[in-house]
Amino acid sequence: MITTDRFVTHISTVPATRGQSVGLFLREKVLESTLAAGSGPHVVLMVHGGFAPSIVAYDLEYRDYSFMAALAYAGFDVFALSHTGYGPSPRPLMDDPCNVEREFQPQIMPHVLQDFAPPRYPYKLVSSRSEWDELETAVRYVKALRKVDRVSLVGWSTGAPRAGGFAALHPEEVDKLVLFGPAAFFASDEPPPQMPEPGAPMILQSREFLLHRRWQDHVRCPGQLEDPEVCNAMWRELMALDEVGARWGPDGEGIMRAPSRMNFGWRKNLALIKAPTLVVLGEFDNYAKRLEAWRGLTVEHKLFIKLACASHFIQFERGRHFLYRATESWLKTGAIDGAARGEFAADERGNIQARDAVL
Repeated sequence: MITTDRFVTHISTVPATRGQSVGLFLREKVLESTLAAGSGPHVVLMVHGGFAPSIVAYDLEYRDYSFMAALAYAGFDVFALSHTGYGPSPRPLMDDPCNVEREFQPQIMPHVLQDFAPPRYPYKLVSSRSEWDELETAVRYVKALRKVDRVSLVGWSTGAPRAGGFAALHPEEVDKLVLFGPAAFFASDEPPPQMPEPGAPMILQSREFLLHRRWQDHVRCPGQLEDPEVCNAMWRELMALDEVGARWGPDGEGIMRAPSRMNFGWRKNLALIKAPTLVVLGEFDNYAKRLEAWRGLTVEHKLFIKLACASHFIQFERGRHFLYRATESWLKTGAIDGAARGEFAADERGNIQARDAVL
């Protein structure tokens, strides 16, 4: 297995750094045999969600929990991008605790901030538009590097509107889509009337909130979390990638920093997607709201699978085995166990069957 880390040159459209040349972090995993044979159509770019950077979301260095490695062993040339504000990519204005949104400031008081403080940059940091621009740079870099006309995209959580928005804007560059745990619709399809939108550049998430309220509170089946230690491994890797956040958290636990975002366009873009699209949604993953993404798709070649005993963190649970297999099959053949279109359910062992009323 070859792992290569790169910083891809990008001219920023983030309002705070507009026009500046920045380096976006891009990781690649691929077998030597795949490169020797030529990547062909099996080139995939993975797009992370709202908090965890791509390295943690898709390449966790713990047992067999690397989604990237699973796809690489299946013969794919796999890339994962970290957007502005995440991981090793630029984090403009995010080292100043005053730039934390007010509602999150109590999490770093009084050990970092003595009291509430107004932001020195009183605006949200990134937008759907700036992230689509970053994806455009990454996709075109990968296409040129591997001499392919199109790439496939995988998006988790907020990575779904990021990847799906790019696919809507650039249908000629996208082969297939896999969206799992997709974000619910944003408040608006249009950019905010003022850009950048008033606010602050940064939001926070504590270890307790992420690992318990967002994850372990949705672990409801025996064996769903095969190895509870994966939760600690995930947090350790998050903190290793963020030295500032590691110092800011209470009781030495660290805290996860992420950019505040101006999100828009998800509902409208879903209707414009042309690429064959697989949607996988865990039954314990805010199911009713996240179904909106499936309902909004109008492309004819689309497949929905409800996965039993799975939360928003499928790739770190027992359900990862199904997710790996389903992604490989969809990206290679446009079908899973012979199913190419429609609504299906998969049990906790990954066996799928048609459902009359999945929704």
